[in-house]
Amino acid sequence: MDRWLNSHWFARSVALLLAIMLWMVVNFEPESGATTEVAQPTFIEGVKITPYYDSERFEVVKQLQTVRVAVESTNPFFRYNNFFTTDSYEFFVDAKGLGKGTHNVAVQYKGFPEGTVVNITPSVVPITLEEKQIVEKDVSIDPIGKVALGYKAGEAIVKPFRVHVKGPASQLKNIGLVKATVNLEGAKEEITDTVPLKVYDKTGSPMQRVEVYPPTVEVKVPVTSPYLLIPLKMNLTNDLPDGYSLASIVTSVEEATVYGPQDVIKSVTTYPGPDIDLSKIKSDLVLQLKMPLMPGVVKVEPEFIEVSLKVVPSETKRLENVPLRISGLADKLTARVLAADGQEVTTVNFDVIGAPQNLRGLTVEDVQVLVDVSSLPVGVHEVPVTYNPLPNYLKVAPTAVKQVTVEITNKP
Repeated sequence: MDRWLNSHWFARSVALLLAIMLWMVVNFEPESGATTEVAQPTFIEGVKITPYYDSERFEVVKQLQTVRVAVESTNPFFRYNNFFTTDSYEFFVDAKGLGKGTHNVAVQYKGFPEGTVVNITPSVVPITLEEKQIVEKDVSIDPIGKVALGYKAGEAIVKPFRVHVKGPASQLKNIGLVKATVNLEGAKEEITDTVPLKVYDKTGSPMQRVEVYPPTVEVKVPVTSPYLLIPLKMNLTNDLPDGYSLASIVTSVEEATVYGPQDVIKSVTTYPGPDIDLSKIKSDLVLQLKMPLMPGVVKVEPEFIEVSLKVVPSETKRLENVPLRISGLADKLTARVLAADGQEVTTVNFDVIGAPQNLRGLTVEDVQVLVDVSSLPVGVHEVPVTYNPLPNYLKVAPTAVKQVTVEITNKP
């Protein structure tokens, strides 16, 4: 026996015998009257029907959705339900050559192997086709969320603002609106977005059997903070070189549009312009300068301003007998300005330096000479002198009195 099993001729003989037996099982038909195994049908419930139709012209508005299927096969490999998967077969109705209206159409199938018997219940189903129409509708914007605190959203700009909606006539008459949703949450600047469109019926429910052309629109929503128009004040630093005076400053704007939270911009009375250092300027000059941003301010318009400075040789004008004014004196006190010899002084003389055209109309009434004695007690004090105001870029000559002696006493 061991020799037979180890013989290659024995193995070949067994393989040939098995091959012959398998061929006979597959190819020999049972004789008439012989008993065979009866194929049991496989039932598939709730099979979906796919409609094929001219979707450019029509829409299916009514159709039986599912059918019951019984599958029979004498092939043992396809006799059991686990061999039939939903992606291996398809049931459909072919309505591509049909026009509008209701039609009874036979249910067809594909994807089953040869030798399979398929019974469909019902085998004919009604399908209703409705012709598509096109209407034109305005686009509505649905903003969601809130812009950042202190900011304001403007009116949305939609492009295109009218679109075409295609669908069955019975559906089109129920259109409520075509809507684009834009998210504004936390925005601090203009929002630009391409937004998909959705169609809603008159009850506010989304509509499924309609198409929108174009399917998206471009939406721009301006977002700004509160703003005020505030007078502009140039910030001049240092003096012009000796012998030169500023005749005039002309700016391209006199007011700035200042954007920012209401509590910030409301407290600003004049907006400081760019710093201009005068220390090296000896002739006319035109500058393009960027506007500064104050703390808390979001934006200033214009962003840049043009500043024209006119510089001329200086001249001097003498003002005489300008009254000395004492300010800040308590009600129960009295004060007087004393000269070096102890005599009371009530006026001063001094020179003013500036452009000739600015000095020409200057008078004693245009300048106040102040001596501030606020909080000073009874006694004799050396107090600074303030020349205020000096209009049109004028300045007091270095020779002017800078401080005086003030005697403060109690009122009798």
